[in-house]
Amino acid sequence: MRRGIRAALAVAAWALPSVAAAAEVSASPLPPPRPEALVPAAPARAPLPPRRTFRLANASSPTGITGRMVTQTVEAPGRGNRGASGFGAGEEPVVLVADEVVYESKTGRVIARGNVQVFHGERTLTAPRIVYDSRTGTITAEGPIVLRDPSGATVFADFAELDEELREGLVKGARAVLGEDIRLSAVEARRVDERLSALSKAVYSPCRVCARRPTPLWRIRARRVIQDADTRRIYYRNATFDVLGVPVFWLPWFSHPDPRVERASGFLVPEFSHSSTYGYGIQVPYYWVIDDYSDFTFTPFFTTGDGPLALGEYRRAFAAGDLEVRFSGTSDDYTGENRFHGHVEAVGEFALADFGFGEGFRWGFNAVAVTDDGYLRRYDFSDEDRLTSELYLRRYRESGFFDLAALGFRSLRDEEPSGEIPAALPVFDFREEWGRPVAGGTLSVFASSEMLFREEGVDTSRFTLGADWEREALLPSGVALRGFAEVRGDLFVNDDFGSVEAATEVRLRPLAGIEVRYPLTAGSAGGATHVIEPVAQAVLAPWGLNGDQIPNEDSLATEFDETGLFDVSHFPGLDRAEEGPRLNLGVRYELFGAGPWRFDANLGRVIRAKEADEFSPGSGLDGIVSDWVGAWMVGYDPYVRIRQRMRLSGDLGITRNEIGAELTFWRADLDLSYIFLEADPLIEAPEDREEIIARGQFRLAPNWWLVGNLRRDLGNGEWVQAGGGIRFENECCRVELSVERDFTSAEDSPASTTVALEVRLFTLGNPGRLATDDGS
Repeated sequence: MRRGIRAALAVAAWALPSVAAAAEVSASPLPPPRPEALVPAAPARAPLPPRRTFRLANASSPTGITGRMVTQTVEAPGRGNRGASGFGAGEEPVVLVADEVVYESKTGRVIARGNVQVFHGERTLTAPRIVYDSRTGTITAEGPIVLRDPSGATVFADFAELDEELREGLVKGARAVLGEDIRLSAVEARRVDERLSALSKAVYSPCRVCARRPTPLWRIRARRVIQDADTRRIYYRNATFDVLGVPVFWLPWFSHPDPRVERASGFLVPEFSHSSTYGYGIQVPYYWVIDDYSDFTFTPFFTTGDGPLALGEYRRAFAAGDLEVRFSGTSDDYTGENRFHGHVEAVGEFALADFGFGEGFRWGFNAVAVTDDGYLRRYDFSDEDRLTSELYLRRYRESGFFDLAALGFRSLRDEEPSGEIPAALPVFDFREEWGRPVAGGTLSVFASSEMLFREEGVDTSRFTLGADWEREALLPSGVALRGFAEVRGDLFVNDDFGSVEAATEVRLRPLAGIEVRYPLTAGSAGGATHVIEPVAQAVLAPWGLNGDQIPNEDSLATEFDETGLFDVSHFPGLDRAEEGPRLNLGVRYELFGAGPWRFDANLGRVIRAKEADEFSPGSGLDGIVSDWVGAWMVGYDPYVRIRQRMRLSGDLGITRNEIGAELTFWRADLDLSYIFLEADPLIEAPEDREEIIARGQFRLAPNWWLVGNLRRDLGNGEWVQAGGGIRFENECCRVELSVERDFTSAEDSPASTTVALEVRLFTLGNPGRLATDDGS
């Protein structure tokens, strides 16, 4: 490489006018320039100075020297083919670009001035002035200097003395930017063997600084810092951690991954908490990178009240899918028994295309087990009161889906025996659209089954097979028509059902119907558009579809609202079938194009030929005429959005009411919601339910927020949950102090208050994302 630079710069001695005036050129074997290689000089009033470009090619290739006024192609004197010891074939060329280049033949120095740029592959050096010493093979650059390497790091410096390949040397006043806004500054830096960068009196911080804020929020100061390109870590000696310029603690030795590394083993930032159940707590995670496709995080959780816990999380990425396993455990005697308490959860999903199942097939599982009902809530792992485990095989595509699953449930409620909760072994659903149109419409076939087993109580099974057809048409008048039909057969097998030890029931349910929509539009001043769309749907179905020997496992709780008004069946499952002919009637209104204003509303109800006794009284669907269901939303973007969903009885009494508001004004963001549900004893809701939920944040100042949430049971006059905190977040860290009160009591987990301090120093302790074992 050094010989290549010398050759090109020697050629510059006679090729450039500025060099000829400044150097004494000795006898040279180069031929004189040929007249035909010269081009006319540019006018004297040219607005830009000439730029000189040198490109060092292989020794056997010509070296091109290009100026704005003269262009010549020559061969370096006396170089020929230098062999392996020189700048051999396959090595990258070096390009020097500058406004002015002067060659001193006596000293062997080349001086480049004015917007100097040196390129060697993906390495670049930019400076106002550089001096190349051909005898020592060094480049001396005077600042301000900018150095860039292939990894994306950028170094700003005042002075540099480097080798000719920009790989090794000394840099003074160095300020490195490692990736995006991550800074490492030093009084002096020396790069050794293209691997180690040794920095003296260095400071590391991702925080931005400016004239108003010259001190970063946090930083690491050290007497000596080593940046190792092979291990991709940064090592500190005599490291001091500063917060707002104040030393917080000191370590004789410290290291962390290079911020550009996505995953690296090491300790993560600890988490601190205090709970009225377990006392003070601290979690100290250690992250272990096993390989490119798997990692493990082990977290000792020390508490003053309950003793230590062990937490772990294992992740593994495969070419066909992902696996995660989480667990925790302790041997504390908070239940009065000195035994093991803990939980384990495993989640995974994998493609089956390579196993002959065809494209789109996937299998997966979600399994969870816990030793005590109150364990998860006690340590703030989860507030779920029912746990679900699932093993499934499924495929979803445009023409249909296939879903086969086995489900198990675990109740954590104090008064709900787990033996009465069924296990579903299995649940099956299938639907496929016929490939060709039938009678101008779309024909689909479907199948479903559900087998439920209990330790105590009834075991039931249902098998369903059916087909449905649908066709849509748009009349010239603008009326949209949709015709539909369905036939479904159900087989029920019950064991120990009531007073009957075993029973079998068969049901055939046909239905047909038509839906008519007539959207009407009108414009108004300001470009606003109004849309009114009346909708009528007529459904014909027989009576007497729900016999006494047919169980009801999946259709107990029916939520009747505006979103399901035009469903052909208002039951959520298949155990119950909606009987008799009926009309589903509704109207929709929408306003758009009125600037920031938005509004939409809809209203409807169901009318039957006779009373429907298959629905519970609290569902709003019993009787000849159903309750009214409707919703509206008004918004002024981006500041206000208010929405309401409601259900009204025939005399306009409120049986369901949901109101929500999203407010953004000044420095506040609020999300408020209110819900009221009328009692329905048949679905184990003997009392009215009424509660309010609020969440919000208020920006106190740039980077500072107050956050809060609350949930109150208005029917019983009790708080359910309340909490709040203060958060600071900027480009280099996030700190949040929060207080949370859970008013719900359960076995081994009484109502509790938790205080937590969460600190995240960005660029330190980031586990990163796993690669799949196919390299992605």
